[in-house]
Amino acid sequence: MVNTTSAIKYGALTMFIVIIILSYLLAPKATVGLIIMGRLLYIKLPSNYINVSFYVSSAALMLLVTLIPEYRRWRINSIINGELPAFVRVIRDGISAGLTLTESVAVMSKYGTRTLAKMISSRVGQGIIGPGELSNILMELSREFNNNNLALLSIVLNSALRSGVRATEVLDLTYRELDNVITNELDKVNSLRPYVALAYTITIVYVFLGSVVLSVLLPKLTLTAGSITGTLPTGVAQLSGVDTSVLLTLFVYSIVVQAFLIGMLIGRIVYRNIYVGLMHSSAMTIIAVATNYLLNIYTPYLLHV
Repeated sequence: MVNTTSAIKYGALTMFIVIIILSYLLAPKATVGLIIMGRLLYIKLPSNYINVSFYVSSAALMLLVTLIPEYRRWRINSIINGELPAFVRVIRDGISAGLTLTESVAVMSKYGTRTLAKMISSRVGQGIIGPGELSNILMELSREFNNNNLALLSIVLNSALRSGVRATEVLDLTYRELDNVITNELDKVNSLRPYVALAYTITIVYVFLGSVVLSVLLPKLTLTAGSITGTLPTGVAQLSGVDTSVLLTLFVYSIVVQAFLIGMLIGRIVYRNIYVGLMHSSAMTIIAVATNYLLNIYTPYLLHV
């Protein structure tokens, strides 16, 4: 299942890149003159930002839908990690009270470890849970959700439950260590979550400022472009014949680049999962491209340009 999930994610990323490349190749082109050191070069650049916006939004939507399960997996992992200390505590108290592992798992479903207890119960059914079975189930869950804490707990529990009279002491030490580690980890994640909203805000501000400059200020600046470029030294690189539609189209590509750089950053720092960050990148791209399209339509009317 893990290999299948990875293949789907890699396939979605590949399709996204292919669609972005196709948006460049299939879009209507405009010829732009680039003068470098007195030499004139002609470059064909896409000049229909609406066409490119459609391709970009479609690619981002496809990637978003594909990576939503990855975000759900991250959410389940967060819930499981939060339940691990209580999970160990219930097993420790159950052993002290003379309960079997099967009875301890039944007790867990009544307290704050319902998610993990339900996962274990669904894999065991009506059978009896022993140390080996519990360890194997936790190891399977760790591979399914890519959770290292579950894998570590599987090894520790298997050793502790087979140690006999020292099981309670080992589980008590495990509980205390897990409680400290998990609490610190969850506190760190919660303290960094506001940066996700900040990332969306930065993207929207970037789109707003860029759209205003390109659709309102740039046409006015081009009126004086001839007199300005005429005074530049001949060795300076210059552009000629640049239409506003070309710049609007290139701006759409810049939105994609910025959204994905920011998304990968918050995925690495906040979620510690690059694919969750890419999911946010896709969402930011869709929102930003739609906002850019609306601004290009309504900003001139609102500012009476």
